[in-house]
Amino acid sequence: MSRAKITAYINQDLVAAMRRLAVQQDRSSSDVLEDAVHRFFDATRREGEHHALMARLDRIMARLALIEHGQETLFELTAHTTRFVMSVSPDIPEMDKADVNARGSERFRNVIAAMVAKLRTGRSILRDQFGPISAPTTANSSMGAAAE
Repeated sequence: MSRAKITAYINQDLVAAMRRLAVQQDRSSSDVLEDAVHRFFDATRREGEHHALMARLDRIMARLALIEHGQETLFELTAHTTRFVMSVSPDIPEMDKADVNARGSERFRNVIAAMVAKLRTGRSILRDQFGPISAPTTANSSMGAAAE
């Protein structure tokens, strides 16, 4: 690789240290200085990559927080629904329990089959009602959007 001449002013102590190192390693002062500049740029590049990685991890964490919030909300809704249904459901006479359980199992299988069929097409009631779901870029804005 060809080299270009530059003029730079640096502290006298650095000049002396650079020359001592060049003599110790049997290299030219230019080689030692070039090596130091390369190391500086490599460290700066790594630092930039680190910051980019941390920013990406922050976005992932925000999305995970949104998912966790959604799961907690879903669990709470399910718990309240279950309590309500159990509080208003009449007791089933012992002789009818087998028939009622069979009908309930069949209905449950039908609901699950309908959910699976709809989700396989890439559609859902949530998407049909509210449009495409996309995660916000920060946890704070996602929590605000979920509360609205």
